[in-house]
Amino acid sequence: MASHLPVKYAAIFAALCAFLPQAAHAASSQWEATDGARIRIVAEPPMPGANELRAILQIDLEPGWKTYWREPGAAGIPPQVAISGDGVSAVQIHFPAPEWTDDAYGSWAGYKHPVALPLTLALDGNDTPGAIAADVFLGICRDVCVPVSAHLEFDPRDARGKMIQALLIDAAFSALPDGNSDNLAIEGASWTADGEIEIKLHHKASGGESPQLFLSAGSDHPFSKPVQVSSDAGTTIFRARPAFDPSKAGAFEMIATARHGIDAVEITLPIDAF
Repeated sequence: MASHLPVKYAAIFAALCAFLPQAAHAASSQWEATDGARIRIVAEPPMPGANELRAILQIDLEPGWKTYWREPGAAGIPPQVAISGDGVSAVQIHFPAPEWTDDAYGSWAGYKHPVALPLTLALDGNDTPGAIAADVFLGICRDVCVPVSAHLEFDPRDARGKMIQALLIDAAFSALPDGNSDNLAIEGASWTADGEIEIKLHHKASGGESPQLFLSAGSDHPFSKPVQVSSDAGTTIFRARPAFDPSKAGAFEMIATARHGIDAVEITLPIDAF
């Protein structure tokens, strides 16, 4: 569903969390407290024969604190999760559409409100997963950034409080941006003659609010914050400067995420050699 943003779900998560102390760690890790936030993992019970397990990394930010998206900028720390345990082989982090923050250290993409990052755990198919350990590393920022490391343990077989956890997880996965829609679409990416990447957005007018664009092509292909170079009622063109030599990069792929009003989309773009 492409029309859900993290801010919209902050109130939902806050309301649901009010009930969670009664759930006694049901299918979730302990809360790990740090400056400006507390974090934990909540997981669904495993289904017989399933090859995936849904979970969330819940980041309960205090007012005024922020955390990062998958591509946070030159000085940021993207969230990282490593898992271990019988029956699990890998984990993928998914990200709702972020927002841009400009401060004294530059521009970076992230979240200014409590957020839940959906996780997909790959199951090996031979055993029902038991107790799982997750090592989490992320940055929590206010005036300065605090690196946070946490070791979280949970057992997805523990189904107490299952209804509340299902609501938390469903809401987090529903908040993820879909592919292009009639309201918002990313047309594609191409190199300009002077070595910048250019991306065109098609969108509907919405009360004068400008669209935002976020790019992630891995640590080998970082880009500056995309800048609007033209805009009208239905189309906005962005350009972003690479922090690498495009003539030496060859072809690669880029994740492009856009948001405009209540709409958000995300697609993977092939980038040709310059």
